[in-house]
Amino acid sequence: MNKYLRGTLFFLVLAGLGTEFYFAGLVLKRRFTIESALAKAVVDSQKAIQAEEKARIDITAAKSALVSAKLGWGFEWEFPAGGNIGSVSVAGPRLNVNGLGRSNGLVPITKPGTTDQFPPIAHVFTLDAQNQVVYVGEFAARLDQLQDTNCVLEPTWLALPQEIANWNFSRGARIRSQIPPGTRNSFSSLNQTIMRSFQQEGLTDIHIQDQTRLNAAAEEGLNVRKRELTGDPDGPEIAEHPEYRSGLVAALKNLEEDRNAVQAEVDDLRRRLKTATELRQEQMNEIRQKAGVGSAASARLSQRPE
Repeated sequence: MNKYLRGTLFFLVLAGLGTEFYFAGLVLKRRFTIESALAKAVVDSQKAIQAEEKARIDITAAKSALVSAKLGWGFEWEFPAGGNIGSVSVAGPRLNVNGLGRSNGLVPITKPGTTDQFPPIAHVFTLDAQNQVVYVGEFAARLDQLQDTNCVLEPTWLALPQEIANWNFSRGARIRSQIPPGTRNSFSSLNQTIMRSFQQEGLTDIHIQDQTRLNAAAEEGLNVRKRELTGDPDGPEIAEHPEYRSGLVAALKNLEEDRNAVQAEVDDLRRRLKTATELRQEQMNEIRQKAGVGSAASARLSQRPE
């Protein structure tokens, strides 16, 4: 074998070895990648198993919590907003419900051992503008209008006009056959407090009206007294009673002036009478004196000898 052929074979052997080393490296790298992916998959699988177990436990706990939460709430009927599945409309203090009746659970309550029936109770909820649940109140179904798929609900409390004006079922409604006693008692206590407040407000209004009436009567009486004192231009014109028109103050003033004038006249008459009396006395004294002198002269004349 010549040198050229040996060189060619040696080059081919070297090229083959290089290629083999290259592919072996690729194989090793691929194997390493697969083993890493497998190890990661094993770890992720274990985490998934643990997460699944935790999720199963959480679901069981959530179901238990849901059962506990629903305990005491009875049957539930939900009416979404819009559509023809069910609708709730306001008719004064009453609610007309289409889609709820005897055929889907709202049935009268029969007294044990009798045939007496009582209206079923329904607790109505709705949503406000912020999609927060709002409790409307406790209602009783009218037995005479309780049909298979519709009913009429009446509030069991005295619903006020401003309260009814806020009832809005455009966002749907949820009706329950009962609510927990503690919650129901709380709402009942609040309703009683509200009713007492409105009753007190009504009594206060009546008291204010009475006080207003009494104040008006007192004001009228005061005006009458004022007119009696200061005069009334529209009063009757009576000569014997000038105070009816001029008033007691003016009448008394006039009377006092008349009295003062009379007293002045009386005083003047008394003074004149006194003066006249004194003058009379003086004149009488002078007459007595003159009469006494005359009597003495006559006596002397009578005693003269004949």
